[in-house]
Amino acid sequence: MASASAAVRGIRGAALVGGKILDDVLIGIDPSGVGKIVSVARARSGSALAARARRVEGLIVPGYVDVHLHGAGGHDVLGPGGARALLMASRGMKSPEREVVAALRGLAVETAKHGYAAILPATVSLPVESLRLWVRAVGVARAEQHDELRRGRARDEAIILGANSEGPSISHARKGAHDPVVLISGAEMLRAMEDRPSDWSPLRLVTVAPELKGGEDLIRALAKRKIVVSVGHSTATFEQANAAWAAGATSTTHLCNGMDPFHHRTPGLVGAALAHRSARVEMICDGVHVEGNVVKILADVLGSRLMVVSDACPVAGLGDGDFMLGSMPARVRGAHATLRDGTLVGAVSLVDVGVQNLIRFGVALPAAVAAASKTPADLLRTPELGRIAVGAAARLSTIDPTSGKLRGRVSF
Repeated sequence: MASASAAVRGIRGAALVGGKILDDVLIGIDPSGVGKIVSVARARSGSALAARARRVEGLIVPGYVDVHLHGAGGHDVLGPGGARALLMASRGMKSPEREVVAALRGLAVETAKHGYAAILPATVSLPVESLRLWVRAVGVARAEQHDELRRGRARDEAIILGANSEGPSISHARKGAHDPVVLISGAEMLRAMEDRPSDWSPLRLVTVAPELKGGEDLIRALAKRKIVVSVGHSTATFEQANAAWAAGATSTTHLCNGMDPFHHRTPGLVGAALAHRSARVEMICDGVHVEGNVVKILADVLGSRLMVVSDACPVAGLGDGDFMLGSMPARVRGAHATLRDGTLVGAVSLVDVGVQNLIRFGVALPAAVAAASKTPADLLRTPELGRIAVGAAARLSTIDPTSGKLRGRVSF
């Protein structure tokens, strides 16, 4: 009978550990269940694990954690019927829950191909009852996937961490591609969440405009439930943004997009995010939503608070074409996804490209990788993700050590 130590599998190569690139690292992995890292050490040629370890080319890095994406590869987080199917279900028609679950599992497979360890699927603003149905469906997808992961299955999927609700308590003035008809105040959102609170338990992150009526009360209530609050799609002043973080918000939704521009006399939400000492800050690093030189300037100021998100559209990776984002018709032309009036609606690339872009813009590779792995994992209080360390999930990828281009996932 094989010993427990013999069951541990080893991989060996250059790796990003603790923010440093180490030349020759031996990583021991327990392959049972989801797969856990059981040892991380400098390789020693005399050890039994080193003798049977598989040499990995490229730089081994933790898998990416994307806390804000609406879909990719043709998989819409709302399911093939989109917002309309959820609206019909809220009015007593057939629930699209199974279709939503299938779409989320398809998205989990698609994103894993891009080096993802985990995803937090995000919806655009929906009517409250539609949102409730969608959040419940995400909970079903998460539970079914996690059950399979415990049995050592679904390893070709990024882990579904829960639901991200981008709105609907956001500003009309900074709504971007969100349907203005469904936007509500913070007070209305709070009342909805107090009704059947268990339905909302899969929620992990909510974007809120704090200047709306009841905005700060909503933030306090969400924070009390340990739901991450991100300030965004907002006209908040410098003072209102700081009040939101004081009330319990801990993040900022896609900096520079969906908020008033920074001005030297009215710094607003952008200035407050840069000045804050602890609030994390999302940024879409596709080179379209924020120009590359600006990305580098902001990254230098933000340091370890920077999070790379994709904000990817369901059609990301499919090339030019038309699609629906929630209830809004949109189109992709080249690197731009827009509404018919030219409003940007999201990105057409994923976080692996964002990491490459950060490096190309001048950000050091360890910082670029951390912004797409450790920082978002820490935001969601999931220490088992986003790092190469004992006890962490063995969700690892390899990248080019110079450009950051993804080479592939590390199997075990």
